Amino acid sequence: MGLRKKLKKFLYVAKFKKKNLSININNKNILITGANSGIGFALTKRLLSLNNIIVSTYRKDSTKLEGIIDKNLTRIKCDHSNIVEFQNLEKKLKEFSIDIVINCAGIFGPSFEEQQIENIDLKKFQESIMINSLAIVKIIQLILKNKPPIMLINVSSDAGSISNNNQGNAYIYRTSKSALNSITKNMSIDLYNRFNTIVFAVDPGNVESGMNPGGHIKADHCANLIIDLASKNLENLNGKFLNLLGHEISW
Repeated sequence: MGLRKKLKKFLYVAKFKKKNLSININNKNILITGANSGIGFALTKRLLSLNNIIVSTYRKDSTKLEGIIDKNLTRIKCDHSNIVEFQNLEKKLKEFSIDIVINCAGIFGPSFEEQQIENIDLKKFQESIMINSLAIVKIIQLILKNKPPIMLINVSSDAGSISNNNQGNAYIYRTSKSALNSITKNMSIDLYNRFNTIVFAVDPGNVESGMNPGGHIKADHCANLIIDLASKNLENLNGKFLNLLGHEISW
């Protein structure tokens, strides 16, 4: 890594160093999607350590989750691109009254080259839309059969910001995250008015994960910052699209 890149990374990481974090989410039933890697896995570990009961979904591989030995963890296979697999989740959710949903499941989709407009495969586009945005609608439908959650956090991306898009390309990823943002905003009005459910989206930034192995921020640190956000000023979060420090991003 060259000096300029090292400096850029240092300044980026320094921006997200925060003291006096509020880490006080405890004794809650929490559903975390996409929990076998990256941010979802880091949130699962951290929230278990805070004495919460965690229901974690994974798409195919559950190796990391299986390495966590904790009676308060329930693992559920649920490929969010396959509507049939939500039956597994529906059965398990009948045993829990979910307080908080943290929706981390997401894919980038095909390569950048395959996301150029002339190369787009609409079946792959459809899969990404289902995983990155529409799945949360199904999940909330299932949860509402029991009781409304207190809070829904959708892990989005600044690539989903329409007004901030000055690069183009990545049609599939950008569109799927823009759709998630639109669903988030709509739910923040609908669910808050009906059930007082707080709904917001968060951009985790350049985080090290399976999707982004060269990320600048460790997933564990990202998880702490998300928990910090969700631990205070809840009324002010509703309907917002935020970065890890709580600064608003334009939709």
